[in-house]
Amino acid sequence: MGNPDESDDRASRLGRIQTIVHEDYARIQSTDDPYIVLNLPPDTDLEQVRGRYERYERFYRAENFQRLGDMDLTRKALDIRRAIGRALVEIQSEGKKALNTFAPPPEPRRTERPGVNPDAAAMGDIYFRDGLTYLRLGDFNAARDVLTRAVTYDPSRGIILANLAYTHFKLNPTSREVVDETGRLLTQSMTMEPDNPEVFVICARFAINTQNAAMARRSIEQIEHLRPDHPGLGRLKARAKL
Repeated sequence: MGNPDESDDRASRLGRIQTIVHEDYARIQSTDDPYIVLNLPPDTDLEQVRGRYERYERFYRAENFQRLGDMDLTRKALDIRRAIGRALVEIQSEGKKALNTFAPPPEPRRTERPGVNPDAAAMGDIYFRDGLTYLRLGDFNAARDVLTRAVTYDPSRGIILANLAYTHFKLNPTSREVVDETGRLLTQSMTMEPDNPEVFVICARFAINTQNAAMARRSIEQIEHLRPDHPGLGRLKARAKL
């Protein structure tokens, strides 16, 4: 039998987390002002903006909520995380010269890609990461929605396109039209990021599921070439019977 004091402590902690999330969610739903989203006055200096963003970002990381087992709370947390990311990007855009050495931590700084400005790339990455979280949770509808937004913000990344295409397939794997379109988009994603083994992992999974032996073999060979120690390689080869 579990310790009742420990159970009470967990319930109390969950209640506090729920209160914080619901209050923050209500605030971001009520405004488009980036300073209000970050719960700051409009004359806040950049260092304070950065500090507040970091605090929220640490709290609203997906892994902090996945283990709570509350899907609604996780959804709200991801919505808040995207909102604070948008707020930071907007403040950064307004003060570009003053903020030219400031990037949202702890995300790695991204270089500008052809046709994609840094602000759009930053937002694309936020939505992409949330899409991966929804995929891990098995919520393919939510994953499709945020990955679609990610591609809209940053159409230059093959890995985002690959995840979106595969999500469409997972939602409707028996449709010949969906299978054909997924194959086309995955082929496109491979040409966009030919050095990214994760793109070929997605392609291999799709090919195995659709019994496309030639595509599975090519994708697995490319993974072996790019990253022979990839942790999923052995499992893919076994599934493909290679």
